[in-house]
Amino acid sequence: MELTVQDALNRPLFKNAKVIAGENGLNRRVNWVHIVEINKFGHLLNGQEIILTTGVEWTKDKTKGLHFMEQLITHNSSALCIETEKQNGNFSKEMLLLADKNNIPIIVFNKEVKFVDITKDLHEVLLGYRENSWWSLENLYKRFNDTLVSGGTIGEFLKVLHKSTKKQIVLIHNDNQFHFFPSPPAKQQKKWVKQIQDSPKDFCTYPVNFLNETVAKLYLLEDRDKVSFTHDLSAKRCSEFISQYFWKYYQQREVHQIKENEWLLQIYNGTMSHEKATELFKQNNPEVDFKQAIVGVIPESEGHISIEKNNSVITMGLMLIRSIFHSKGFNVLTVKDESKNCYVLLLINKREDSTFFLRITEATRHLFQSNIDGFSKEDIRLISFGKEVNSFKMVRESYQTSLISLNFQQSISPLQPPFYKNLAVYRLIDQSNDVSHLREIIYDYIGPIISYDQQNGTELLKTLKVYLKNLGSKKSTADELYIVRQTLYHRLNRIKLLIGEDFMDPEKRIMIETAIYFLMYFKKMSLISV
Repeated sequence: MELTVQDALNRPLFKNAKVIAGENGLNRRVNWVHIVEINKFGHLLNGQEIILTTGVEWTKDKTKGLHFMEQLITHNSSALCIETEKQNGNFSKEMLLLADKNNIPIIVFNKEVKFVDITKDLHEVLLGYRENSWWSLENLYKRFNDTLVSGGTIGEFLKVLHKSTKKQIVLIHNDNQFHFFPSPPAKQQKKWVKQIQDSPKDFCTYPVNFLNETVAKLYLLEDRDKVSFTHDLSAKRCSEFISQYFWKYYQQREVHQIKENEWLLQIYNGTMSHEKATELFKQNNPEVDFKQAIVGVIPESEGHISIEKNNSVITMGLMLIRSIFHSKGFNVLTVKDESKNCYVLLLINKREDSTFFLRITEATRHLFQSNIDGFSKEDIRLISFGKEVNSFKMVRESYQTSLISLNFQQSISPLQPPFYKNLAVYRLIDQSNDVSHLREIIYDYIGPIISYDQQNGTELLKTLKVYLKNLGSKKSTADELYIVRQTLYHRLNRIKLLIGEDFMDPEKRIMIETAIYFLMYFKKMSLISV
């Protein structure tokens, strides 16, 4: 039976419910009902679900509430139902506006209601199950959950599904590893695997997703017409729990790897010899061939999700970052430098082609477009890379230059792409130990123009900068400055009087442009006042 949010509101259990936002979405279709009491849940959804929650994790936190709503929108949820005594009191204005904008109904209950009764009622309407069938599915889901919580293996999930459906089950990973339950003879296993490879549509298939990718597929080895709707739902839920198993497994592995990589901090901070560092690297990463690498840093600010300081959320974010760079051909070693309040990524190239920087640029573009849990969009957009290196003993230099790139992005302007090599003339500033010498260059080459502008309220320096940028084109310069050609001629004549007729000669022009960039940098960093 097809069910809409409005149909659900007409059910007896919703008699004390009220819609407080998203009323234009009451015609949204409902395919299922979920109870959600965790912050990160989007990966559990398939779309068109009513979400039931008490909201205890987010109703008093605007940022968490918005994050909760964003997941509903991203995964095409049908409605949000909340049990709360105060109808509007615990919801931020921004969350309600977001629900209205995306037509996601927010429904609140004035009085206490049992979510299990709502799920039972709506599932019976959707599926036409008798009560014992419904409870049978609920018990199956409970067994899956118990297996997940207790740290069960993939085989145990398949065993639970087999006991419920009495079907032959197989899980095939993308790398062609497979798990059968029950386990048939090797000859029969090969026969089934070949059948699946030749005619996958002959069997009911259920994807197992991890980090927005299908990493494995679950099959019921039975003719499609012999698989009941109940069996289909059971297998679907099993694949969802195996997806959660992968999340849990890889999250634990990520935490372990970050802890194991803490020795890298001694390299980055210069407290370990190159020989010892190389030895440790080979011990910890025997399969990694270190020929080309680069260090990247991501700052951790006090904004958005990162303010929660939730290690599990941060870890999930790092897992996604790792997967994006891995898909572009990089091994990634991650660690946090508490002293600099940033996460450090050592990217080691796995490919032999010449697309090193292109692939990193594509990966960073992907990061900018993704919602990375644990990091604000501002932090992700400040990701910065140092020098490319080809030996492990140069890793510290790559880290130091990545911090220089980060400082530039935070203080001056964004870098596109965010590589140290793109700092251009600002690298000269970084390499100079004598700031007074750089000031001397500024005043020697453009000092008279600076003084003239200050005394007369003119814009000769701006005119010179635009004129140089346009390679001496008077028309382009006049157009960009919104002045007539005669005014430009007058300004250029004044510039010649102040810094010489030869200011467009190659050698002098280079120094003038360099002085302008130095001036911009010093003004941004408040190192000079003009």
